[in-house]
Amino acid sequence: MKAFLICLAPALLAIIFFGGSILIHEIGHYVLAKRRGLLVPKFSIGFGPKIFGFRVQETEFVISLLPFGGYVAIPQLADLHEVEGRFDLPDDAKPATCLDKVSIAFAGPLANMLLAFGLAMVIHFIGLPVLEEALTTTVGYVAPTLTMADGSQVQSPASKAGILPKDKILSVDGHGVKKFDEIVQLIALGNKKNSRKEPLATIELERDGVRLQVLVNPVLVSSSQQQHDAFRVIGLHPKQTLIVGDLRHLDKTQELELKKGDRLMSANGVPLFHAQTLRDIASQNETIAMGIERDGNFQTVNVPVVKLAVRKPFCGLTFSKKRWKLDFVPADEDIVSLNQGQEKNFPRVQIFCSNEKFLAKNGIANGDQLVALEGKRVFSLERIGHSLRHSDQATLKILTKSGEKELSIEKITDVHLSDMQFDHLCGIVFEPKLIIHRPTAIQQIVDSMDITFKTLGSLFSKNSNVSAKHLMGPAGLIKTLHALAKANVLALVYFVILINVNLAILNLLPLPVLDGGIITIALLERFTTWKSLNKVLAKVQAVFFALLVALLAYVTFFDLRRMWVERQAAFENQRESRLIIHHDC
Repeated sequence: MKAFLICLAPALLAIIFFGGSILIHEIGHYVLAKRRGLLVPKFSIGFGPKIFGFRVQETEFVISLLPFGGYVAIPQLADLHEVEGRFDLPDDAKPATCLDKVSIAFAGPLANMLLAFGLAMVIHFIGLPVLEEALTTTVGYVAPTLTMADGSQVQSPASKAGILPKDKILSVDGHGVKKFDEIVQLIALGNKKNSRKEPLATIELERDGVRLQVLVNPVLVSSSQQQHDAFRVIGLHPKQTLIVGDLRHLDKTQELELKKGDRLMSANGVPLFHAQTLRDIASQNETIAMGIERDGNFQTVNVPVVKLAVRKPFCGLTFSKKRWKLDFVPADEDIVSLNQGQEKNFPRVQIFCSNEKFLAKNGIANGDQLVALEGKRVFSLERIGHSLRHSDQATLKILTKSGEKELSIEKITDVHLSDMQFDHLCGIVFEPKLIIHRPTAIQQIVDSMDITFKTLGSLFSKNSNVSAKHLMGPAGLIKTLHALAKANVLALVYFVILINVNLAILNLLPLPVLDGGIITIALLERFTTWKSLNKVLAKVQAVFFALLVALLAYVTFFDLRRMWVERQAAFENQRESRLIIHHDC
């Protein structure tokens, strides 16, 4: 029961914070409408058919089917019967004045801002634990290349532009930066192009006390071929403080001269500002002369570099019309002494499939042992691969917890062998340096407003690479909130601040159906001769509502597609965890 509650808690937090952000917005409208003496016949979270509800005085409180927001029906405020339904008002109902309309419409966004401010105060007083490198704008590592979604590699824009480690980034496209994620965001949201229609970013930096300005041509990088929401990147990583947290080495008899708590300053004379620099040097040397700081003193120690197996060999196949994947992976054992290309029999070979329904249908599970292939016992991945390549189907005998079972594989379309993978390592595990970050509540609100306006600007710019498919809808928001709730509640609160600022700003856009549209119509009716604008609004609001729902459906489609791709990637990550070889001292 306790484990169930632990798993359920993040989901509940996600729903509470997402629904609470919508609820507080509608409460703002409701409270002020009641105080202004207007009737509120309906209070709905969501749109469409009612799921359930209850009545308090003249107001019916309901939860509706479509979780795309909510509304408070105030017929005296605006005639929105296409969305909210028709309501009969008593003859003595008070007509809404311009002040009524403006103040009630503004109350919803104001409620979101007040909630955001209250949560920001919590973050300020408690503090948000963040990695030290998140709060710097100093470059620690410039990636020489970037890997594209199709697996190809290109020279990184930052490397091509001549940006160097230790450079301090001052601004991107004229916008000053205080944290590294602001650099990443400004690059991603950039809306400039050069004469060849290539993405362009202007970066101002400081190098050895001298200010420089460099032009960079970002490239579009997506997380996978299945994802079509690539963002602009240039290949920069923040400066890190490299503190030895743990030491691991394959050969226990070989003593390292490093100690826990040492700060790494250089490797073979190259200053170290990022862990990846050390990995690059280790791949080209057998021994590294490491410059370290220990107890305030600087010294040089020699650290051996060893070639360790970091990934097991495996045989993978693709089968069925749905292109399911099945891998044959050696069970955990000491295989690190194998040379590349050497064939070896393994005492146990496990299966690992990407499709849970297929596994459940056949009564097997990931991690079960392969006993025989086509009636013959096999212990070599090479022989498994050779046998499967010569047929489009196969019969496997699997040892499960309940005994041996036969598994039929049909429509085999691809078989591949992956050899042992090695890496050059120093056996160092770095200690993350956490800082309790306490930004002021005002600064948090301003930062959230800034990113919201920059996103809107990029969304409507023809030169940016940001479009509606990059936005996050209700499904994506709940998923992100759930992930943050599992990781860190304070990070969840920090994200909810951004959500509420977004809700406030977006609802104030001067579009029908939104609060900003009601405010705009009310002011035009009050200060111009257009006295029938509210009737015009009643005619066009259904169109805008349909467009809004279509936009949310479009965004939700990409949310769901991202979730599907991430679910597929989760299988790959699970498989990788079975392939990774852990070297524990």
